[in-house]
Amino acid sequence: MSKMEQEKSWETSMLGYGDALKAIVAAHPDAKILELGAGRRPSFTFEEMPSTVKSYTVNDISPEELSLLPDGYDQACFDVSGDASNFSDRYDVVFSRFLAEHVADGEAMHRNVYQVLRDGGTAFHLIPTLYAMPFVINKFLPERLTSWVLATFAPRRAINPKFPAYYSMCYGDPEKMARKLKQIGYSKVEVRSFYGHFYYEKIPVLRGIHRWFSDLAARNEWTRLSSYAYIKAEK
Repeated sequence: MSKMEQEKSWETSMLGYGDALKAIVAAHPDAKILELGAGRRPSFTFEEMPSTVKSYTVNDISPEELSLLPDGYDQACFDVSGDASNFSDRYDVVFSRFLAEHVADGEAMHRNVYQVLRDGGTAFHLIPTLYAMPFVINKFLPERLTSWVLATFAPRRAINPKFPAYYSMCYGDPEKMARKLKQIGYSKVEVRSFYGHFYYEKIPVLRGIHRWFSDLAARNEWTRLSSYAYIKAEK
């Protein structure tokens, strides 16, 4: 891959997420940060985060999951698309990865994130995007069938529990995402698109076609056909 193509690769979206998040957090002195939907397993340790972090709160809908958190993390038990009013105006950075696609009402989730952010705060999400073919299939095919497809053709993805996926407000189109998020109230929205995925890794012919098409989409910036995106939005 060329340098530009590597910057747009799905692998970069995965491997670069932590560094991108830390740069956002480091811009907030005494940062109070909130990770959505992490349960008992926060994505980062305190040692991995910038020294500007004052508190690291973990959200989950399950109090049982949160009770298993390692020492040092704060807890915020609420449904990301439900009532978050008890946590209003509290956090400088709110982040998630691979949570948004499992939320049935994406607009409600983003409104809640806006609500719990302080003025000047930043939301940062890593999401799979429509209209990448595996996610279109995952959205519309029956759950039993998509579970079999994952186990057969993308076994490393199937290791994790497979939760229902809705892809509500999971779009790679920057204009569409910016319009929807600014309607909620965000002042600035940035969308960085990535291309390709590993779902065809066990199918040589499809793998080759997919790689060719992903390179073409990346070169032409066909964002509606991207596979993943970073969504950064400021309150």
